[in-house]
Amino acid sequence: MSKVRLIVVLLICASPGVLLWDGLIAQGLVAGIVAAGLVLTARALRPGEAEFLVSIIRPAAALAAVPALWILLQALPFGFLANPIWTSAKLALGRSIASSVSVDPAASIIALGQYLTLGAVAFLSAAVAADRVRAEWLLFAMTGVGVVFALLLMAHGLFSPVLEFSTFMNAQAADCAAMGAVIAGAACMRSLERYESRHGRSHGSVPILLWTSAASGVALVLCVAAVIFEEPPEVLFATACGVVIIGWIIVVRRFRLGAWGVVPFVVVVSSVALLVFSTHPVERGQSALLAFAASSSEAVVSQRMLKDAPLVGTGAGTFAALVPVYHAIDDPPGGSAASTAAATLAIELGRPLLWLFVLAIAASILIFLRAALVRGRDSFYPAMGGGCLVTLGLLIFMNAGLLGNATGLIVAVMFGLSTAQSKSRTA
Repeated sequence: MSKVRLIVVLLICASPGVLLWDGLIAQGLVAGIVAAGLVLTARALRPGEAEFLVSIIRPAAALAAVPALWILLQALPFGFLANPIWTSAKLALGRSIASSVSVDPAASIIALGQYLTLGAVAFLSAAVAADRVRAEWLLFAMTGVGVVFALLLMAHGLFSPVLEFSTFMNAQAADCAAMGAVIAGAACMRSLERYESRHGRSHGSVPILLWTSAASGVALVLCVAAVIFEEPPEVLFATACGVVIIGWIIVVRRFRLGAWGVVPFVVVVSSVALLVFSTHPVERGQSALLAFAASSSEAVVSQRMLKDAPLVGTGAGTFAALVPVYHAIDDPPGGSAASTAAATLAIELGRPLLWLFVLAIAASILIFLRAALVRGRDSFYPAMGGGCLVTLGLLIFMNAGLLGNATGLIVAVMFGLSTAQSKSRTA
């Protein structure tokens, strides 16, 4: 599995390059690398690891199959629940044509391939992270890449004429830096737990643990600083929520508060969330999915598309194809991505699948937090998963960064790592 570990680390380190040079070629290269990793995993995975891996990923894989099947159904020319655009095309052409839910079946197939590739990345990450030593490699790699995204974000702010980002690229960099802060917090938690468990037993490991603790702290400061100086307060709030999760897990475990530590935390978080949502101004007639989006032409176009989007969606990956239809002449020029990931999912996949996605995030957060409280010395992995998903669950209502390949790679590796280490192989 050492070769598979190097492949996953390579994918993590390549994510900043994917941000800068994204496109079909980059997606194809990532898919090819992932395919090679799957072949190596099938040959190298030991029986004990395979049995453990299947037991922990089965529920997540069953849930992840739902969007994949729905995207496939959207692209197939069933005629049932077909988008009204096909009726107009039939009238214009004067002949019958195959109709589907998706307004662009080719784009939906490409989106399905992207989704399956990221699912395979999550599987590879879980397979690698089934071993504790290999899992630490992934944790350190993601911590370092989080710093790279933070530096890219700050470089964009300082040297914007030279390093120009589109709105979509900036959203991806912001999301990766925000998750990088949570991952760095988990790395700090790892150094603390390792120091306490090894101090006095392995003299040579103490300097290394102190060094890794300092490096993780610097990474945390850089990621938070990038979000503070380059992003709106909403993104900082989402980042702070994820980092607070890490701190809360440390406090509850250290003082053995158990359920007594859970109740006050839930009350405080719920109160703060209600306060933020109640005080945030929402324009009249604006969808709640766009309430926290930056004011831009993308938000205007997304609002128009949300009003017309059918319950079954317009097809995965079709937002860019519909932008010219809903872009008015007097609108300022905008990109081909929606202002928030939540709005894009509601438009392309339909509102029911969007809220299923939100419920899946909420359920995963609870599972990871419970695992972080009952896990042994590796509790920082599920704590990282819970913190990152809290941040991500807020960010999907603030920008569209989740839909990018760079963010997708980090999220997939994070989820696979957290899932594999949420349960002990020896318990």
